[in-house]
Amino acid sequence: MIKNLFKQTSWYSLPYFIGAAIGFGTFPIWTRYFTVKEYGMMSLIDVTLMFIAPLARFGLPQSTVRFFSECQSGNRSLTIPSFFTTLFLGALALAGISTLLFFLTIVALGPDRVGGQQMYDLFKLVSVLLFLGAGPGVFNSALRAEQKAKFLAILTSTSTMVSLPLAFILVFGFLLGVKGIYIGSICIQTSSLIFYIWFLRRRKRLVLSSFSFPFLFRAMRYGLPLVPAQLANMISNIGDRYILQIFLGSQVVGYYAVSYGLTLHLKSVLTLMMVAVTPMYLDIWQKHGRERTEKFLSSVLDYYLMVAIPAVILFSFFGDDILILLASSKYEGAQGLLPYLTAPIVLHGAITIYTAGLYIHKKTSLILYFTLGAGALNLLLNLIFVPLMGMVGAAITTLISYIFLIVLANIFSSQYITIRLNYLAIGKYLLASIMAVIFLRFISIDVFFGAIIKLLIGVIIYSAAILIIDNRTRKRLRIALKF
Repeated sequence: MIKNLFKQTSWYSLPYFIGAAIGFGTFPIWTRYFTVKEYGMMSLIDVTLMFIAPLARFGLPQSTVRFFSECQSGNRSLTIPSFFTTLFLGALALAGISTLLFFLTIVALGPDRVGGQQMYDLFKLVSVLLFLGAGPGVFNSALRAEQKAKFLAILTSTSTMVSLPLAFILVFGFLLGVKGIYIGSICIQTSSLIFYIWFLRRRKRLVLSSFSFPFLFRAMRYGLPLVPAQLANMISNIGDRYILQIFLGSQVVGYYAVSYGLTLHLKSVLTLMMVAVTPMYLDIWQKHGRERTEKFLSSVLDYYLMVAIPAVILFSFFGDDILILLASSKYEGAQGLLPYLTAPIVLHGAITIYTAGLYIHKKTSLILYFTLGAGALNLLLNLIFVPLMGMVGAAITTLISYIFLIVLANIFSSQYITIRLNYLAIGKYLLASIMAVIFLRFISIDVFFGAIIKLLIGVIIYSAAILIIDNRTRKRLRIALKF
């Protein structure tokens, strides 16, 4: 099963690495071309869309992953065409209503209450993305559930690669500025939606007569508790930027967003395997039961910590140099935030494993409780720390609220399934990481890409150290080479 996970992950890694390469490539371009204030505006718009999107989708993408294995195995009296038609069209209909409400809310608030005319115009423009993303959200979740990683990787990679030249043409060719990025996104999302409708019709999976309101309501009952849970989780992710905007303005949001965004790029690379984990552990549970599922999840968590722990330690010590290299010296005000942001964001990448027991037993309402608690704690601490400590206060708040979230997730989920930590292995990962940091302290590389070269050397040192001190890692390497 771990070999299958590697296979799935290798395909999921394709769009992620393409996206990461484009992200790291455009990061210094956008941060240099746009002002710090404009970058802060983009960050606020992006996090607002992230916050509203779960509301617009009513938890249907999560229901798609959860119910597919039951539908496929015949445990539910529901045909495959009915499954796809109900969730795909249901998501579009619900998102259409949500998009209209969001647009009318922005119009009612007016320019003065949303941050000025430019922000007002951008919010009206991007509202359509809420609708366009709903259908593809369900479609992509279905591909994950079917474990069609190759097809999903090709679709996502194509979309990502087309989006970059389109954004450049609109921003630099037509001089549309920030608006050009979002117009490009609308074009890509529209094309994707048209393709998905054509594909489902061609496969006879989109049949209007097979639409099932009872199944739609059942899927919503499962997914809806996850919506406020997602929102509360996002408050932990994005609430700090709104508080910073209120107290300190867009300039400071721009500084903070750069550090936060760089950490998210790191997380996106480290969490490649997590995309494949949920449908796999649901399938294992359905076919083999609790013991095999627990063994699988414990192994996956150990693999994740093997790469996450050195990533956190190395990035905390040397991330500021990479930030200035990529974003330019005008973002020096963002230095000092990464040590607080890296650990919680990266460790949060394993939330799929921490909450597995709750998803398996459909206890999604419990996820709502602890994520609401973490979100409320995040807002409260931001209101206290940001006026006192500025950006550092927001970063410390992120650290505290994420630790709180992870601990509660483990407490609730452990009532239904046991995930075992290998403390000896964790100690070895920490030791090897510290050895790499100590070694790098004695190295000085005074060239343009010196910070990145130094980080790569750190990765090599860690890899060598862990291979020497951990026999299990040597066995894993042999398995990977055979694969």
